[in-house]
Amino acid sequence: MHLLVRAVAAAGVALCVSGTTAGGTAVPTPSRHGFRCVVDSAVKPPVPGAILDVTGPRGHFNGASGRFASGGRGLRPTDTFRTASLTKTFTAAVVLKLVEQHELRLDDQIGKYLDTTLVSRVNVTGGVSYGSRITVRQLLNHTAGLYDYATDPRWQHEVLTHPHKTWAPRELVEWAITNGTPYFRPGAGYHYSDTGYVLAGLIVERVTGKPLAHAYRTLILDPLRMRDTYLERWEKARGGPLSHPYLGTVDTRSFNPTFDTFGGGGLVSTSADLTTFMRGLFGGRVFRHPATLRTMLDTTPQSGRTYGLGIQTTTGADGEKYWFHTGAWGRSRCTRRPTGSPSPAR
Repeated sequence: MHLLVRAVAAAGVALCVSGTTAGGTAVPTPSRHGFRCVVDSAVKPPVPGAILDVTGPRGHFNGASGRFASGGRGLRPTDTFRTASLTKTFTAAVVLKLVEQHELRLDDQIGKYLDTTLVSRVNVTGGVSYGSRITVRQLLNHTAGLYDYATDPRWQHEVLTHPHKTWAPRELVEWAITNGTPYFRPGAGYHYSDTGYVLAGLIVERVTGKPLAHAYRTLILDPLRMRDTYLERWEKARGGPLSHPYLGTVDTRSFNPTFDTFGGGGLVSTSADLTTFMRGLFGGRVFRHPATLRTMLDTTPQSGRTYGLGIQTTTGADGEKYWFHTGAWGRSRCTRRPTGSPSPAR
């Protein structure tokens, strides 16, 4: 299968991968001048810089525009950035790799791997605890009903007013439990939740007996030779210098990144490495069995058939189906699935 991979960065990054048509015709691509116009047009207030990486049957383009930081040097294509919630796609892929290795099952209840006292408190609805009914799959497709601490303005205010605070994964879950209310009983709806992905990260650690960073590295990053990608604060920095991510006009480069470095976010990468990941994911180099990718792309009816396991989908203006994931730093990643590809397994 041929893939056309596009990576776009705006105040950080966005990555897009598309495939070929059922008949094998390469997806049309603009000229290098057209790509240069795309990356240049992305740089406008408050976005200081942008990166675009495109690779496919017709060649490769990798370029940057704007500044490394407001008023700083020019941005380079090799500069690294925080991928934020793009990390969720990696987390889901790690879990699915463990499923392939028969280390866990998607429909296992999370109480099999996590502290039962914690599990009993994560989803209490109408005075009834439903935590023991939550499955690993529901964490990954956001149907567990868990309150999302990351979108709570009170939590965001705490991060902005205490930028150097170190957050432990369990502390993030506790904040969600004590400050929010579950959205619904497990399986009864869809609501995006970083809390669920923190729990997924804890499950990965429990199953592997190793830090989450080790799972990313051994199961995905090293096999794909993603040499410039690492889990910030949990691993030694790699690759080029970290570019400046912004929340509006606030430069957050000096913030303690632990508020977003466990399961739901935290990877630092480059456009080239993210291109490598998506080519590997859709090109059969991440999972052992094609059915595993189909499972990942199996979207839920609760989400309106827009969210699978750590990945989203939409139909573009061109009528093609795209796969993507958005990120808190103004980033997104997407991939267009080849027309005529097998339907996801249920």
